[in-house]
Amino acid sequence: MHTCFKGLRISKNISCPAFERVSALKLKFPSKFADPVIQPLVEFAWHEYLQEKKKELRGEVWAYASPVMCFVGGQLLGDEKELLRWSYHEWDYRDFKPEALYQAIAEDFYTKYLKSSQQHVFVYLEIAIEEQPVGRLLFELFSDVCPRTCENFRALCAGGATSPRDGRELTYKNSLFHRLVKNGWIQGGGVLLQGTPASAGRCHRSTSPSRRCWTFSEGQRLNARREVVLHRETASWDGGRALPKDIITGKGDGGESIYGPTFEDESFSIRHKGRGVLGMANKGHHSNSSQFYITLQPAPYLDKKYVAFGQLIEGTEVLQRLEAVPTHNERPIVACKIINCGTFEP
Repeated sequence: MHTCFKGLRISKNISCPAFERVSALKLKFPSKFADPVIQPLVEFAWHEYLQEKKKELRGEVWAYASPVMCFVGGQLLGDEKELLRWSYHEWDYRDFKPEALYQAIAEDFYTKYLKSSQQHVFVYLEIAIEEQPVGRLLFELFSDVCPRTCENFRALCAGGATSPRDGRELTYKNSLFHRLVKNGWIQGGGVLLQGTPASAGRCHRSTSPSRRCWTFSEGQRLNARREVVLHRETASWDGGRALPKDIITGKGDGGESIYGPTFEDESFSIRHKGRGVLGMANKGHHSNSSQFYITLQPAPYLDKKYVAFGQLIEGTEVLQRLEAVPTHNERPIVACKIINCGTFEP
C-alpha cells in the first residue's frame, strides 16, 4: 500500500504491518503528517510492483527482498527497519510496541479488505508437482462482471456440482494442468467426473520411470492426432504463438460446465493486462466449459477472444514453480495436479 507524508511514501505487501507503524508516527507527530493515503497491494500485486521497481531502480535493488519499500523525496530509503532508523534520526522516535501486535492489526486489516469486496468471490487451488504439495493459488473472481462464468468456476472448485447429462459430480479436484506455454499461459480444468474409472475407455499411465506421462490406445492416438491437426489449422496466431483454442486429448480432454457441455461468452471487459489473469479456454465463440488458463505475462492478443474473469492474488511462488516445469510440445512432463480446491472465506 502507499502512504504519503510530505515526501515520505511507503509501498508494501498488505499483510505486512509497516503501515501500522506509520500510523503510530502520525499519532505521535500529528502536525507533521498528512492523512495517510492507502492503496492496498495483495501478495501477488506486491510482487509485480516490486519487480517493476527493481527494473526501474536497478543497482542494489535487484536483491531487494523485503515486503516494504520506503521512499523519502522520491529516493529509496529502504525497508521497515530503515524507516524506524530514519524516524529516530529525525524526531528521536522509538517504537516499543511488540511486533505481534502490529502483525495482528495487519491481518485484521487484510481480512476486512477481502470482505470489503462484497460482490467478489475468492477460491483456492492447492497444487502438487510430482505428488509433492507446493502451495496454494488464491484467486479473486470478478462475479459482478461475469456472474455465470464465476459461478461455474466457483462450483467446480467447491465440488458438489453434478453433470446435467448424467448426474455425476464435476470437480477440479485431482485434475491436471495439461498445457504450459512458456511466456504465455498455463492451462488446466479438464474436470474429473467422479465415479468413473480414469482408465475406462480413456488413457493409461506410462510405466517408464524416466518420464511420467499419459499414453493412449492406438484408436485414441489417431483421434488425438486429428485434434492436434485441427488445433494447428484453426487456432489463431499472434507473433508465432497459437492461442488456446482447441483442447488436445489426454488429461485435458474436453471438460464440462455446470450448465451443460458449454456456455456462452459473458463479457470481454476484463483485459489480459498482466500476469496471473484467470480466463476460460474455448474452441471458438460461446464454447466455454471447464477449461481455464492463467497468464504468465500480459497477453493483449487474448482480449475479445477469451473471457477473463479473475485475478491471482496469492501464490506468486506456486505459479513460478508451475511455470518452471519442463515440457514437451507444451505438455508438462511431470504431473501438475490440483489436489484440493474450494471457496475461500476471509
